Amino acid sequence: MSIMDLTSMAEAQKADRQELEERLRKLSLEAAEKCYQCGKCTSGCEAHKLLELEPHRIVALTKAGLFSEMISSDIIWTCVSCFKCYERCPQKVAPVNILFALKNLSVLNGKDVPGNYTAMLQSAMTIGLVQDIQEAVDRKGTVRTRDSLGLPPPPRPKDMEHFMAAIMGTAVEKV
Repeated sequence: MSIMDLTSMAEAQKADRQELEERLRKLSLEAAEKCYQCGKCTSGCEAHKLLELEPHRIVALTKAGLFSEMISSDIIWTCVSCFKCYERCPQKVAPVNILFALKNLSVLNGKDVPGNYTAMLQSAMTIGLVQDIQEAVDRKGTVRTRDSLGLPPPPRPKDMEHFMAAIMGTAVEKV
């Protein structure tokens, strides 16, 4: 399996699509039954602070059955999967689970995964980090490295083959 296999599914599987649509239907019913739109999920959302993702609106759209509108939107990709929305919800509704299902359904419907996810995956599989080590420039224009700041090297996977196998394994698991 290649990196492209992990980030795109050219051949949508009918059974997978039906399974995801059924899962979204169940999540929609659960949300309609439990969620009373208090907004606690959104108040703790890391993506809301930076990218204006509003989990309570995702739940409201799910309750209304507007899946195709959400699937075609890039906002579903801004979730950082921190699970704070679930932790903060007094009714234990999980907007993050709705977003996982929407992302999976989006890919099954042929929509491309945003490029930054592909780049992060490529970086993780080649160097073991989501992004390469960066240098910083201070106020005086001096370039600082981890070494010059006395910082240890960032931890990397000890066994890259095992690490890559684990990443590949997540590609076939259902989120």
